[in-house]
Amino acid sequence: MDYSAFGLKDKIAVVTGASQGIGKAIALGLAQAGAHLVLAKHPGSPMAEIQQLEAEIQSIGRRAIIVMTDVSEVKQLQALMDKAKAEYGRIDILVNNAGWTGTTDALDVTEEEYDKTMDASLKSVFFSCQAAAKIMIPQGGGRIINIGSNFGVVAFKKRSVYAAAKAGVHHLSRALSLEWAHAGVVVNVVAPCITETASRKNILEKPGYKEWATQEMIPRGRWNQPEDLVGPVLFLASNLSDMVVGHTLMVDGGWTLH
Repeated sequence: MDYSAFGLKDKIAVVTGASQGIGKAIALGLAQAGAHLVLAKHPGSPMAEIQQLEAEIQSIGRRAIIVMTDVSEVKQLQALMDKAKAEYGRIDILVNNAGWTGTTDALDVTEEEYDKTMDASLKSVFFSCQAAAKIMIPQGGGRIINIGSNFGVVAFKKRSVYAAAKAGVHHLSRALSLEWAHAGVVVNVVAPCITETASRKNILEKPGYKEWATQEMIPRGRWNQPEDLVGPVLFLASNLSDMVVGHTLMVDGGWTLH
């Protein structure tokens, strides 16, 4: 795919949760737009997919490195940004894609599940943004795109904590832009609805689920593919969106129109 019109040639981009699904599609899209990549990967998952992505990025003439990162650990997020700076000399783009959610009724959510969701889906976003901004501000600016969710706007059963975390991501991004935009660091959100990824396979294949989602909830008539998030992220990463500040861009096929 030719994304050269976005003007990202030789930009340096960090993507968390880059192994598969949305993160993988975004990382590849950034490379196709001309960027070099830092691919953050959780230490507990297999290496094959992200190594394949690394090779694919390198095959189109872009650089890519893999950095093992548990995003729930603040020290590891700092190490990720330090590694990116050491390898490339700067960070132009950060995409906070990594996250985690349980699927538990609110009455049954444990403290452990609550903390795991908040650590992976909200705390990690704040400290990743903070670590990147400490590099971006002295260099004159940068773009941060946080992956939110339509569940941060509308309620959904068995996602109470995740919904709270994603709503937090949306408003956090506004607050960070208010503090940093004058220094050239702009923070925005891309908020998808249901996206067909390997990690959602067991949910999407439940009897009647597709009909309910695509006929009743999503006016567009289908759910997201990971590639549907690429264009919005590239737009927010580019100078084409220079005056888009602290915005949540819904990529939800119209779910939140209800």
